[in-house]
Amino acid sequence: MKYIHYFLTLMGSLAVLGCKQPQQPQVDPLDALYSRATIAANIEYRNIDSISLRLTVFAPSERLGEPPWVHYSDQKKPTLLFFHGGGWRDGEKESRVLGLMPYVSKGWVVVTADYRLLRQAPLPDIIGDCRTALNWVYAHADRFKIDTGKIVVSGESAGGHLALMTALAKNDSLYNSDAPLLKGKTVAAVINWFGITDVPEFVRDWKDKELLCKDRDTTRLDAVYALTSPVNFIDKNSPPVLTIHGTEDPIVHFIQAEQLEQKLNDNNTNSELIAVKGKKHGNFSAEEMTNNFDAIWKFLSEIGINNK
Repeated sequence: MKYIHYFLTLMGSLAVLGCKQPQQPQVDPLDALYSRATIAANIEYRNIDSISLRLTVFAPSERLGEPPWVHYSDQKKPTLLFFHGGGWRDGEKESRVLGLMPYVSKGWVVVTADYRLLRQAPLPDIIGDCRTALNWVYAHADRFKIDTGKIVVSGESAGGHLALMTALAKNDSLYNSDAPLLKGKTVAAVINWFGITDVPEFVRDWKDKELLCKDRDTTRLDAVYALTSPVNFIDKNSPPVLTIHGTEDPIVHFIQAEQLEQKLNDNNTNSELIAVKGKKHGNFSAEEMTNNFDAIWKFLSEIGINNK
């Protein structure tokens, strides 16, 4: 009888095991990107002086496997508009795509845009390109399910400068921009990665400052500096700003971040400065990038932008 009992117990256990459903794998957010997001690449948002300016959109979506192939999210999403760096001289929108994946993996809409470079346009007009890109985001909010109350502008180095000016500029006629939808509007926040905030200080040693000016006319320099330095535009109505900057940055000196933060504090604007000790121009480690993004999510959550 004892052996029969053991046999029945064993068979019962096997039966229970056989009835268990196969365990579902834990989904890795990066592995899931293919199933959860779609890329709409190289969309023209402006054509000026025979130059086609383009942007790429990463949007939450479902792949259908048949026409129309893609169904964009039914829920409006927080959106990031990003500008690459390169000293306003170099770079392209694809160069920083890997750094945008944390937003994509959390279900954000992400837009990365090109703009004219200094060999093609003066600095105020480059800002105008970026304002026009923001106008495009507003204009296509329905298509990509963009929550226009949760648009965050970001960039690094020169792109950080452009993100700040895109958020802070008010008189679009001064920047030759095409942004009618932005009248009276601002963005929800700026994530400024080691951006230029004081243009004359940044270009102090340049031998070709004329590139900043329309018609290469250096008599306009003071006016250009006034129009393009973010520290000149901070007021009590400025959007929240989070700045991330290496304390030993030899390109955009850390004092630029400190001066911006001081101006924001003086105007009681919601802001935070993340000083990455000992680091230079964006050479952050994997651990530091994790800390940086933890700070970003916390900052955005505190101002009411949740990751959904």
